[in-house]
Amino acid sequence: MKKIILLFVMTVLCQCLLAQSNLHISPVFEHISDYGKDTKTVWVKGKELKKYKLTLYRSISTENSQIAGNMEKAVIADSKKAVDKEIGYIGSRLYYAFLSLPPEGVGQDFMRFIFYRNPSLKNNSKKEVTLVYMEGRITMSELKNLFKK
Repeated sequence: MKKIILLFVMTVLCQCLLAQSNLHISPVFEHISDYGKDTKTVWVKGKELKKYKLTLYRSISTENSQIAGNMEKAVIADSKKAVDKEIGYIGSRLYYAFLSLPPEGVGQDFMRFIFYRNPSLKNNSKKEVTLVYMEGRITMSELKNLFKK
């Protein structure tokens, strides 16, 4: 029984990692265990997301400037693959990005989304940079409305 449960857990983990495959943000989420106490992560999958039409939600928030820099570069690179995007800069730095990416894999009918925000670029703002990856059967406008709430 333990072997079956372990096999199931490993299968689910592999599917989640594959969902972000071919994205530049993938390494940011793969090295979470290497980050210090100034970095917070959230990973939600399953029933809790159903009411939001999502199947996966992952986020990382950090005050570490090196990690934040890697996040910014990765989001800019992934924005080139976006089918829909809203991006804002302050100077030459990425302030926010809301990206909609095409489904990954054969038979997949859910969209992939990246949300990025760096409020530290504004004076007297929070120094925490946030990166969110989401998947689901939801539109970009529905997702933006969720974030406004």
